[in-house]
Formats: sequence, C-alpha cells, structure tokens
Amino acid sequence: MLMDSLSQSIKKMKHMDIVESAAMDAEKKAKNDADYRTVVADFSNIVSKLHKAVITIDYAVTSEAVQCLEDCMDKLNEVVAAGVVDADILTGARQQITRKVNPNLAKEWKAYHQKKTKSSLSKLDTLGNLAGSPDMIASIKANIAGSSEWAGLTFSDDGVHTRLSLLKESIDQIDELEENLNLSDEIKAFIVKVTNKKARLSDVSPSILEWIKIESLDDKFVINFKS
Repeated sequence: MLMDSLSQSIKKMKHMDIVESAAMDAEKKAKNDADYRTVVADFSNIVSKLHKAVITIDYAVTSEAVQCLEDCMDKLNEVVAAGVVDADILTGARQQITRKVNPNLAKEWKAYHQKKTKSSLSKLDTLGNLAGSPDMIASIKANIAGSSEWAGLTFSDDGVHTRLSLLKESIDQIDELEENLNLSDEIKAFIVKVTNKKARLSDVSPSILEWIKIESLDDKFVINFKS
C-alpha cells in the first residue's frame, strides 16, 4: 500500500515536471518568436525607408549598402532555418542591424544629403534676398537641416509631412524661386558677386541697371567703400 502510494506520488511529480518544463519551453518560444518579429519589423522599416528615399528624391543606394542588406536578410532566414527561432543567431542578426546596417546607412545618407543640398543652399543664399519672405527662407533652411540624419528621416514633426518629404519640397521651392525670377546668366553672376561681397561698380552694366528698375529692387542694393 505504501509502495503504491509512493509510486503514485512519483508519477505525479514527474507529470508536474513535464508540465512545468513544457510551460517554460512555451514561454521561451513565445519570447523568441516575439523578439524575431521585432527584429524583422525593424529590418522591414529600414528597407521601407530606403524605398521612400529612392522614389521621393532619387536616392541612389550603393552596392555596399545592398550587400549589407542582403547579408542581413540571409542572417534573418538562418534564424528560422530549423523551423523554430534560434535565439543565438537572432542575437547576431540584431547586432548586425544595430552595429553595421544602420551606421552604414546613416553615414551614406549624410554624405548624400550634403552633396544633394549644397547647390540648393548656395542658390538660396544667392536668391533669397530677392524673393520670398525671410520666414519662408528660414523654413526652407530648417527643413533641409532637419533631414540630414538618417534615423529621423521618416519622422513627421508636424504630424503630416515627413522630414524626407519636406526635404524634397524645400529643394523644389528653391528651384521654383529661381525659375520665377527668370534671371539671365549675367544677372545670376552679378548676384553671386553681391552675395559674396565681391561686386564692383563696373559690374553694374546697363542691362543689370534696367533689371533692378524693372523689378523695383532699388532699395535692395547699397554701395559701400571697400575696407
């Protein structure tokens, strides 16, 4: 009788161990699955951001960036190659995104942004005093500066427009500003000299004088002695 009771107790304990182990395994699996979904979502957001940059502003993804993304995709596939999430490989995939993919894309975007906006900002410095309100010019410059970081490129500070879309809109505004002024090459060259404080009285040709009068810009220009 005692042996039977002891045997039943042992069976119950074994059953409890099995149930507890299964519960722990299920909890671990659920956590790994959730972690994997998070990492995949992060990677998908990166790819989506790249796609938006390409279609919005003709951003050119380098071959190095493409290779880096493909390596990361292979790593993510490897995580579930056995049919379940391999936690160790998942950790490696997460680190690859954090330490390699994002830093490389951030570096490439900053270099692209500087090159892409350099001529536009120079144009704005040259033409900004001739057309548009100071507030509009300041807004354009702020939008361009605000889009220089890869991490915040798809943020929407006003709840409507992303920093990427504002970058494209700002560059288009500068081009439109130049187009509306309808300046000849001679006038453009003169304005550049004025902006750089290198204009001479001899640079003020009859055609430039005529343009100043037609556009009512007499109060926009002053004559100073060279220091």
